[in-house]
Amino acid sequence: MAFTLADLANIEKDTLRKSVMDTLLMESDVLQDIPWETLGTLSTTVVRIQDLPSVGFRKINEGYSSGDGSLEQNVETVSLMGMYSDVDKVIAKTKNTIGEARAIQQQMMVKAMSYNFNDKFINGNPETDPDEFKGLEQRVGDLNAAGFTSQYIDNGGTSGDGILLNSAERNNFLDKFEQAQYAIKGHNPEWAYMNNSTLRATRSVLRREGLLDTTKDQFDRVISMYGSTKLSDIGVKADQTTEILPNTETLEDAGAAESTSIYFCKYGIGEFFWGIQAYEMEVEDVGRLEGSPVFRTEVDWPLGLAQSDPYSISRLYAVIPNAST
Repeated sequence: MAFTLADLANIEKDTLRKSVMDTLLMESDVLQDIPWETLGTLSTTVVRIQDLPSVGFRKINEGYSSGDGSLEQNVETVSLMGMYSDVDKVIAKTKNTIGEARAIQQQMMVKAMSYNFNDKFINGNPETDPDEFKGLEQRVGDLNAAGFTSQYIDNGGTSGDGILLNSAERNNFLDKFEQAQYAIKGHNPEWAYMNNSTLRATRSVLRREGLLDTTKDQFDRVISMYGSTKLSDIGVKADQTTEILPNTETLEDAGAAESTSIYFCKYGIGEFFWGIQAYEMEVEDVGRLEGSPVFRTEVDWPLGLAQSDPYSISRLYAVIPNAST
């Protein structure tokens, strides 16, 4: 059975671990729906269909020709993500209780972890940093290079003034948005991830065309939707200011000097796109460190991403929210 972090948080009995899970879920839409496979190892081999068997016809009393399909294997690896939250005894005492000071530092630590995960979910590149897992930008780029060009869609447009300029630009954007949705097997990606200005512009386009729908997440927050696809602002990096998906992409084939992208995902363990972990996230109150006047909390989560079907992710690029962003 596939479990999401939200599922595990609902049944978690350890107060400290549950608080970490809830904070991660509050700060990351990705972690709300992505299912996790526990490997017990640091890597897993994913088998993908490369070519299907050939099917033919035969005459009476004749046999069929033999046609075999081919498979390819790809290794997905786990990266070691975690943090220490250290609070000096003096700081703890100035807050009157150790629990209060440590709780504040712990929440800051977990927020930083969630922002870092969101960032690597999009921008992770083990070629530049072998300690991190491969994110969506690299994965869609690999698919495009391998011939799956339908997963890499140019928003284009008739001008560089943004998707809100006029009716023609709005309809072009909706056409391309649906093309990116239909690039996903089943035509129903769970999420479309974008930046803040793109989410606001997308909501505006959908509202003007009478197509905006909403749902609510587990924290009763309103989530915008187009069809069955939920729309998410992927947010900022841990520095709190740098957008994970900036409006300054300069792809050679982007059709615009400065633009951004929207990424689409369909989740499913062993079938589409999912998370892998060596073991479930561990949260430990280490307590007072030996030989040091410091109290420590440790969060350890060896995790990564895995993809089986090339039609489980897609990217809509060259999106300009509007001329002023």
